[in-house]
Amino acid sequence: MAGITDGEFCKKFTKQNVDMITLGGYNSDTESFKAGLENSVNDRREFLTCPHHLSVEISEQVELIKDYNPSWKGLVTVNLRGTEPASFKLLQDNKDIDVLEVNAHCRQEATEKAGAGQGLLKNPEKLSEVLEEVSSHKNYDISVKIRANVENVDTLKIVELIESYNVKYLHVDATNPGIMEADYDIINKISSITNMHLIGNNSVTTRDDYERMLDSGADSVSVARAALEGDVTNIFQ
Repeated sequence: MAGITDGEFCKKFTKQNVDMITLGGYNSDTESFKAGLENSVNDRREFLTCPHHLSVEISEQVELIKDYNPSWKGLVTVNLRGTEPASFKLLQDNKDIDVLEVNAHCRQEATEKAGAGQGLLKNPEKLSEVLEEVSSHKNYDISVKIRANVENVDTLKIVELIESYNVKYLHVDATNPGIMEADYDIINKISSITNMHLIGNNSVTTRDDYERMLDSGADSVSVARAALEGDVTNIFQ
């Protein structure tokens, strides 16, 4: 998240009242990697993650986190970008992660055009196939990260689709088009129709933002760019 994918960056947050750390997103197939190459031209080098040997790479990143703070009892999530259901099999044998997160969120043009990220929101049939695949995995729980208010996408219908699969966490970037503030109303609407654990995300930089997200119906709150400051204890007090 926030353009940084590795355990070296994330590990310090285990001492800042954080209950879950997300590694990624990582490319899980050739098409998402090719899209990443295009994205990197625009100074988004975090999209250059290679799918080869990804299982081993993830284990190394998890080890960095747990070795840094063995007493931390939080969860490690891995966010994967992919274009096909089979792509999400890469980590099915990993027993060192707690949650696999399907990336239906990244909005970079190349990623969406490849059918990954929020491209999955515009192709519900493909999204269903991906969810069918990951729902069969046994070593971890499943999360799906979506972007709200995507043009020509009914966010609430997407939520209902995801709800029909074995998904524990729904991670929502409450994008408010044209406004530098989360769409708290969409969080409230989603919370009223789902039993999944709802993680609210977008523009959370203060404790007040955190509390407003919870008051709007989120069960948990995530931060991304705020983490670039290196200290989120003012948010997760």
